[in-house]
Amino acid sequence: MSSNMKSSSFLRELSPVKIISKKLLVKLLGLWAGILLAAVSAYSQTLYTADISKTQTPVISGHLKLGTHVDANGRSVDANSLYFVKDGKPWYPVMGEFHFSRYPRDKWEEAILRMKANGIDVIATYIFWIYHEEEEGIFNWSNNHDVRYFIALCKKHNINVITRIGPWCHGEVRNGGFPEWIVKRGNMRKNNAEYLASVQKLYNAIAEQLKGLYFKDGGPIVGTQIENEFRFNNPAGLEHMFTLKQMAIKAGIDVPFYTATGWPGSNLKQDELIPVWGAYPEAPWDKRTTQLPLSENYTFSTLRNDPAIGSDLLGKHEEDATAYAGYRYPYATAEMGGGIQITYHRRPIIEPVDVAALAYTKIGAGANLMGYYMFHGGHNEIGKLTTLQESKATNYPNDYPILNYDFQAPLGEFGQIRPSYYDFKTLHMFLNSFGEQLVQYYPSFADKKAEGAADSTTLRFAVRSKGESGFLFISNYQRQLRLKDHNGIQFKLKLSNDHHITFPEKPIDVKTGTLAILPFNMAIESCKLKYATVQPLCIIKGKTPTYVFFAPDGIRPEYVFSKAGIASLVTNQAKINSISDTYQVNELKPGTGSIITIKMKDGKQANIITLTNRQALNSWKGYAFGNEHLCISEQNVIFANGKVKMQSPGNNQFSISVFPVVSNYPALGFKKQNDGIFTRFSKTLPAKKVAVKVAEVSDLVMYESKGIKLPEDDRNSKNTAASPGPQYQTNFTPVERAKYWVLKVPPMAGNALLDIDFRGDTGAAYINGKLVADDFYFGKTMQMLINKSSNESNILLQVVPLTNERQIYFEKGIKELLQNDTAPVLKNVKVIPEYVVEL
Repeated sequence: MSSNMKSSSFLRELSPVKIISKKLLVKLLGLWAGILLAAVSAYSQTLYTADISKTQTPVISGHLKLGTHVDANGRSVDANSLYFVKDGKPWYPVMGEFHFSRYPRDKWEEAILRMKANGIDVIATYIFWIYHEEEEGIFNWSNNHDVRYFIALCKKHNINVITRIGPWCHGEVRNGGFPEWIVKRGNMRKNNAEYLASVQKLYNAIAEQLKGLYFKDGGPIVGTQIENEFRFNNPAGLEHMFTLKQMAIKAGIDVPFYTATGWPGSNLKQDELIPVWGAYPEAPWDKRTTQLPLSENYTFSTLRNDPAIGSDLLGKHEEDATAYAGYRYPYATAEMGGGIQITYHRRPIIEPVDVAALAYTKIGAGANLMGYYMFHGGHNEIGKLTTLQESKATNYPNDYPILNYDFQAPLGEFGQIRPSYYDFKTLHMFLNSFGEQLVQYYPSFADKKAEGAADSTTLRFAVRSKGESGFLFISNYQRQLRLKDHNGIQFKLKLSNDHHITFPEKPIDVKTGTLAILPFNMAIESCKLKYATVQPLCIIKGKTPTYVFFAPDGIRPEYVFSKAGIASLVTNQAKINSISDTYQVNELKPGTGSIITIKMKDGKQANIITLTNRQALNSWKGYAFGNEHLCISEQNVIFANGKVKMQSPGNNQFSISVFPVVSNYPALGFKKQNDGIFTRFSKTLPAKKVAVKVAEVSDLVMYESKGIKLPEDDRNSKNTAASPGPQYQTNFTPVERAKYWVLKVPPMAGNALLDIDFRGDTGAAYINGKLVADDFYFGKTMQMLINKSSNESNILLQVVPLTNERQIYFEKGIKELLQNDTAPVLKNVKVIPEYVVEL
């Protein structure tokens, strides 16, 4: 039988298969094709492109009118049209705002160290005129007003300072910082002889306090901001700003950098003042009580200023999007929102990514000084004559809490560490270690950019580069809009001479909310990291430098090195593939044991550690045990006097992992063990069990203020029932339909926070009839510091109800927690004790 016959016979034997008709077969094939197409669509590869071949423009130097910027020891700071310079090297300053006069003097040093531990190397601070000369001719530089002592502490801990000397400051302070006697005279903020004479006296008094602390004297003061939010894009405005600068110099305020806010309108051709910019996640000063339009600040662009800043006082102002080729100054920011202060009529909740994403987008777009307002919250004083917060009663647009200036900042009103602190820390560690390169890198934008803030489908990224090296910034986040997940992403960057780099070889996924910085053609000593899908964190210097990276959540970690110059590459928790002229390190498991060791042909060596995202958030870099170390701890860490101090709110269990290995260190009372290539120290302190006694009260006579009364808060009879402002007072005063509780905390050692979960319009706490803490309800608990001075005191809590007449913006779901037109509720009160250990 022939083979053809066998085949025919075989087919006949399978004839029952004919029950699958041609139509059904076509349907089945179509179904499979659909499934396959869906699978491909679900994980389609998308190539995002950018041209970085024409980014460089000539750097202008020597044109800015700086003050004395070299000290007697040869230290120097400088600036050109692209970046700042320190001791001859490019410098990326990281600046955080902190108001010494809004914080207790005995806690200034700890606040400075907290900011330093976050990577802040410049502190900006207002010198509010009304705080220091509330009464004409009587200056107050004592206690919490002692600016000289504060700046001396900054010098002690190697933190630079920029003073913001006004005369008008804003800062949500009464009259923007003007004393009442200046306001009564009028004709302010212009070249009026009487006004300028008073300003000169102020500047002279400030200069006397700062004597010997200027950079030229070996001190930390590197800059001064003149005025604030002043329009000088016109001849009269420009003349006034130049007059104020000359008055400051005449007083003796001789600093390297003189700055001015770039909004609401600035002259960008002058060389006397470096403009500084900002962006906020929300605008609680906006008159509306509805959700605001989406902010364009979350997109990568050349937009330097937030058009919404100061719009309550200044109205609409011009936007600056000057190209780098025409810009004469380093792109510097001073008011990137570290959070936002709630107003009576707008009470937004700011999440960590709301503020971190702003920083990523502005740095990716070219910012070379990252300055935050506020980085540390505080507490308004009550003056000798008046309260000192901004209010409608003082003819300003907003009502703020009388005392609370928490700002939802990374460091709160009482020094509380917020989740945003950790997000900023990972970014600042990167800027501290890699900023010298970054400031020289120009920005480039995607060939296909997001079409405005409402575009939820286009991946948002930008590139900072010089030559063929750079960093790719990703920000897949927009406040109040969910951006899509992007699967199967690759990037193709056009380099010079029509060369391209495409990476990663295997596409990555970028989930909504992802913020990341990915390096390409990065020098690791004398070898080249062609690209990586991990984010640089820091460099630990030593005999063998250690480069620390981390894997952003959701992005598969991978390194690709050029073989050129590498003698050997070894890793313990990954797979190495030798492909063509590269070593590819993948299937990597991040953690404290993940290390790559590279030996180079020129004899150099480098280590690479890859941490998890969580470990990076809990990383701390500083000097201790005689060397520079990287520590990982979920407790709060500061470095001082060569030691590590850990603080923990509410948790008595301490653990810290330290690299490099700490050998022969006694660490008394600590358990010591290996943690990968780190050394872990752990310790448990006795638990502090503190119960608060809470009692509702109705007989209020005994709680009224005794003795000398505080100045009462102004009340504006023109305020409406929809937005009346705070109803409580500085001296305890009953409010209709409010409820009252007495809170008694037993004696305890150390500091603690009293955490008060109330429902109502406002909460106010009194001791001996005087206001000590307050808050507007916005969905978070009210907190106040308790210490030895408040122990065993009867704290009276007053909660005013939120009535139906009120027109207030709350985040979604928050207003529903309130019971309109019903009695206020106290849900819970607890003490959060502070535990402290030193290693």
